[in-house]
Amino acid sequence: MKWRTWEWWKSPFIMTVRNRQTLEEVWQLPYTRISVFLVMGGICFFIFLACMLFAAWFFSPKNLIGKDDTTRKLILINQTIDSLSQVVQTRDKYIQSIQKLLQADQDYLKNDFGTGEKGEGSKKKVSDSIDLNKISDVDKKLRKEIEQTDRNLVGLAGGASIELREMFFFQPLKGLVTEKYNAKEKHFGTDIVAEKDAPIKSVAEGTVIMASWTDDTGYVMMIQHQSKLISVYKHCSVLLKKTGDFVQAGEILAIIGNTGALTSGPHLHFEMWYEGNPINAEKIINF
Repeated sequence: MKWRTWEWWKSPFIMTVRNRQTLEEVWQLPYTRISVFLVMGGICFFIFLACMLFAAWFFSPKNLIGKDDTTRKLILINQTIDSLSQVVQTRDKYIQSIQKLLQADQDYLKNDFGTGEKGEGSKKKVSDSIDLNKISDVDKKLRKEIEQTDRNLVGLAGGASIELREMFFFQPLKGLVTEKYNAKEKHFGTDIVAEKDAPIKSVAEGTVIMASWTDDTGYVMMIQHQSKLISVYKHCSVLLKKTGDFVQAGEILAIIGNTGALTSGPHLHFEMWYEGNPINAEKIINF
């Protein structure tokens, strides 16, 4: 097979181009069989490579999703389900916090106001065990002063004191206290003045049970904490959380402001309520 030898592959040839009318030689191209094979192979390789790159681009997941309406709809449905799941979890936490708050109010009414058998029994035992004739004048004077004190004032010397003092509270706002808690004058909170746009923080972790606007106190936020405790933040300029959100202790809730009819300047009116009664926050928080 002489034609398969290397000499056969590298045999020289010349391609000549002539004018049809004058037969004048216009152009010449020298070549060999091996050069033609290599050129044709290179052209076929580049064509194959271009086809592979086009196929990889055309059948990529991104293009398939863009061309397949069913796949795109499935992805959108999956994202919607995830969003709805988060909304349901947040709503469940909010409902649970409201249920705990209502249950605490019912227990408080039954035990302290005698609407149930437990309350009536405890009231009867107290009245039977005290002999009013044996009370000294000093004790009578002290009793009279206590009875004249606002009934909603909750002391911090009993079980509530122990329960609340064991909790760690963040300072809601770094500033100057301009008006203190005064139950006799119906001022059930602490007024704090700070710099413009100062952040207001949650005193403890809990769930936002109110984040809205009122005519008297402007933008208001209420947070339900553990141990039947609620914190209130009034006169805010901006609320950064919404009802149902769970917040951590020290997390920023709002910005100090001057909103509402019952305000005379930018400040935070901060309140704390325990079992439905206001307490003096300065006794458990270091302002």
